[in-house]
Amino acid sequence: MKKYLFIILGGLLALTGCVKDENPDVGPTPPAPQNYKDIVINELIAKDITDPYYIDLSGGAADWVELYNKGTQAVNVAGMYITDTEADETAWQQIPASDNALTTIPPKGFLVIICGAADATGTDLPTQILDSHILVDMGISSSKDSIIVLYDPEKTEVFRTANFGADGPQGELPDDKSTGLTTDGGAISTWAILGTKTPGAPNDGGSVVEGTLVINEFMCSNDSFVVPGVEGDFPDWFEVYNTGDTPIDMGGWYVTDNLEDPLQYQLPTDQPGLTTVPPHGFILLICDGLEDGLHTNFKLSGSGESIGISKDGISYVQEITYGDGLAVPNPPTDNSAGLDVDGGATWMIFTVGTDRVPTPGASNNPSK
Repeated sequence: MKKYLFIILGGLLALTGCVKDENPDVGPTPPAPQNYKDIVINELIAKDITDPYYIDLSGGAADWVELYNKGTQAVNVAGMYITDTEADETAWQQIPASDNALTTIPPKGFLVIICGAADATGTDLPTQILDSHILVDMGISSSKDSIIVLYDPEKTEVFRTANFGADGPQGELPDDKSTGLTTDGGAISTWAILGTKTPGAPNDGGSVVEGTLVINEFMCSNDSFVVPGVEGDFPDWFEVYNTGDTPIDMGGWYVTDNLEDPLQYQLPTDQPGLTTVPPHGFILLICDGLEDGLHTNFKLSGSGESIGISKDGISYVQEITYGDGLAVPNPPTDNSAGLDVDGGATWMIFTVGTDRVPTPGASNNPSK
């Protein structure tokens, strides 16, 4: 009996060993969810005459629609639909998905879509990306159109404008006047004819966009990658990016690798030259446990964990959790994970020896 028992136990142990050693394919990293509900049509114009925003190939001024991201996370609008003819789905225009850098709108950022542009012969151009502009085959008419509707890629309605036609509350939109939300991203009740057209800029007439801070890139296992400004060691690190046009001082802010402890490390309060993130610029946090200046009192885990940044030590301006199979991937040793576009929405691995390498304290965009 004991002999048979040993045989059975031995077989079970062999099976257990096989299961333990097996390394199943985790599968592709799922795409980051997009907060499409944060995208609004912020402003539009049906006839742009003085100082037109876009001159098409025929020499005429095109119409345009301005999108605004009212949220706190970047959103890639590629694949979304826009139309002035909601009843005819075949007329809906889908935003092209061939340039993530162009179609990703940072938090509190703007994107202008060109409507009804023509070629040199006056023929309407098809929907496409042309010379770093998004063109859609949809002209806007203040006499024939009354609303424009925006849908997510699943064709669920995201936003519709107020009625800007002759039967709308403001009457027919005058030539050379834009209409939109009087407060960027505000309630639809604030929709009105605007005093100044401001494509790609705040509707209050200002030109400065106040941004936010996002975690842009990190390296959580470093054996040999040289970090700029660090000598004699190969520390972990993460990079923060300022999406706006004004500097943001992180002095007094908190950073952590434990979301249950938002107060884990506080940046200096009296060194603005060290802690200020310039417009569309970067700050590099060194995670080596030294607890001094931009050197945190923690190191990052190479097997997956979280990173958070907080202004008040209570709520997070941004938090990420990285790991195998998550939207934020766990990078291999000496490689980093970062946003495909600075301040963007899609995470990827940056690999040493390729055309997309780790870039601590510098742009993730290969063209910059």
